[in-house]
Amino acid sequence: MNINGHELFKAFHRIKKSSMGRIHKCLMKDLKPHEFFMLKTLKKMYEQEQQEAQTNNLPLAPGVKISQLSRETAISMPGVSQTISTLEKHGYVERIASSKDRRLVYVNLTEAGRHLETDVSKSCFQIYDEAATLLGEEDAQALVRLLDKLAFAFDQIDRNHCDPEQPEKTERKTT
Repeated sequence: MNINGHELFKAFHRIKKSSMGRIHKCLMKDLKPHEFFMLKTLKKMYEQEQQEAQTNNLPLAPGVKISQLSRETAISMPGVSQTISTLEKHGYVERIASSKDRRLVYVNLTEAGRHLETDVSKSCFQIYDEAATLLGEEDAQALVRLLDKLAFAFDQIDRNHCDPEQPEKTERKTT
């Protein structure tokens, strides 16, 4: 059988559906996967800000700006704002207005959001640990090596085809 991009895509879809389906059913309850990944991104970004503030002896902001989340996730500001509103409605995040500039709003996880992110993340690693055990050491290492190789190929494709630094190579008619 000749494997092409479509077959590779379908295989990844099956993996995503089986692993994320289990996680979603068991743990995420009322959240969609993209909403959970926004929680993960928010947690990671705030931890980075904490580290940077501590390292550079700077004051720590009470959260992350929506514009920063938008840049990090490559999701539009309205899209991020909508996701944050849903997470806020479920009690997983809170919006914190700046005391100096009321137009500036930060977002951070609530205690419930931190617990959910931690629980789901632990369960994700547990599922992948079980899968690695079932695959066996040799196959698991081969899979990691091939996935790293695939990630490198995608990066190379991005550099070759999607580099925003490259000027567009279109010809203009001058008549």
